[in-house]
Amino acid sequence: AWVRWEGIGIIGDMTTQAAKEVPWVDAWVRWERNNDDGDTDHDDCNDVEEDDEELPPATESYTFTYPNPSADSDIVLELKGFHEDSEQIWNSTGLKLWRSSHYLCQHLVNEEAELLQDENNTNLRVLEVGSGLGRCGLLAHSLSHDNATTVLTDGDTDTLKQLRQNVSTNTSAGDDTITCKQLLWGEQHAKDYLSQQPNGKKHFDLILGSDLIYVQSVIQPLFETVRTLLCTHENAKFLMAHCSRREGNEVELSMVLDAAKKEGFEYEELIEDDDISLFAFRRKGAETET
Repeated sequence: AWVRWEGIGIIGDMTTQAAKEVPWVDAWVRWERNNDDGDTDHDDCNDVEEDDEELPPATESYTFTYPNPSADSDIVLELKGFHEDSEQIWNSTGLKLWRSSHYLCQHLVNEEAELLQDENNTNLRVLEVGSGLGRCGLLAHSLSHDNATTVLTDGDTDTLKQLRQNVSTNTSAGDDTITCKQLLWGEQHAKDYLSQQPNGKKHFDLILGSDLIYVQSVIQPLFETVRTLLCTHENAKFLMAHCSRREGNEVELSMVLDAAKKEGFEYEELIEDDDISLFAFRRKGAETET
């Protein structure tokens, strides 16, 4: 598939230089958390500075089948990633499939398919943050009508390499309605992202994410990003599946919800199953766009 990406134009035609991606792996978040002197300089992290270095072949394969309410055939996703004990996961946790994605995918099929397939919303734009292997974003794309735009993002450059392979595997040649882009979190990063987009509609009607938060330092930047990129109309929302007992998690759920309220969101808990919750966040006092 010819999947456009920010950084090197279009896969298969690597001649159009777009916004330069920043070498980054999410292990740096853990290093910052455990660094007693507070030094967050990554200049000595030479093992990940070569962004053009290829990943080793993926070791894990996953197949997911979902009903498609608008078609006779099911949606089948074929994803590849890495085992949880691999060196790649230590550096880039997005290269593993995490549990919360199941709940978000089931919600998309059961509750959001009508919205995604509504052709009256001709300019529908969907964003996945922290896409990892792309399970939820690819499903949203498959459920959406033909004119909808889906953008899958991750900050981790190694994860983006595998994500792009998974998108290429699960999309048709010539499909220019789905893109993979690097998106680091924080208000300024989100504003920079918007400034790089072509003229026209830039914000998103629906933002998705699962298993996004396991250290405190990313909570505020995440909600700053969502606040900056989410449309202001009353139906715009951020769907987030969160696991409170994810391995290495230092985050209390109350911290997440307090940060959301601080950034101007109200929330509704849609699913609660043991340690996993699915929330819908909406802007407080959102108004219908004209």
